[in-house]
Amino acid sequence: MVSLRQTLGYRTMVPRTILLHMCIVSVYLVSRTDVILFSMKAIVILFVFVWTGLCTATGPCRDGWLPFEEDCYYFSHNLLSWPQAAETCEALHSTLATVLSAEEHTFLKTTLMKIHPSDAAKVIYWIDGTDLEVEHVWRWASSGELLSYQEWATGEPTNTGSENCLLLWGVQGFKMGDNPCGASWNYVCKSSLETGENIIG
Repeated sequence: MVSLRQTLGYRTMVPRTILLHMCIVSVYLVSRTDVILFSMKAIVILFVFVWTGLCTATGPCRDGWLPFEEDCYYFSHNLLSWPQAAETCEALHSTLATVLSAEEHTFLKTTLMKIHPSDAAKVIYWIDGTDLEVEHVWRWASSGELLSYQEWATGEPTNTGSENCLLLWGVQGFKMGDNPCGASWNYVCKSSLETGENIIG
């Protein structure tokens, strides 16, 4: 005859055995989870490293263009008249650069000083503004909007009838000036990041 103690002892051995197995399985799963988590962390770190390298190598703009905020900029190596420069920028799916803030102007001035560390005083770059439509009323040609930001060089604009196109004047730190539209100067094109990165240069 089985005693009550034996009966209880037998019955209590079953959950203890199961519990032991559960503990062993839990430790195994935890150890495996650590491995999995470590592997996932390693993969994430590797992905970030590779992605960062790719972004650094290609940048948000296509080759030959520089980014600032939400736009890409092309600084020309050749000289054209203002109308020719506007046509060239349009062919590159962009416009002559508009300057809409002091921060954007600072970016342009800083970049141009880096491009021309020793000959800045000799160079001029066309941008998008003109008062060709109404004398003394400066607008961005690409949008028709009045200039909301201006930083003119000393003595500028001269507002003579023949100087109807806007430029960045190197001799005065690439502040704004006006000049005859037929003169041949360098130029800056501007496009949105979305446009700039979707065009093969």
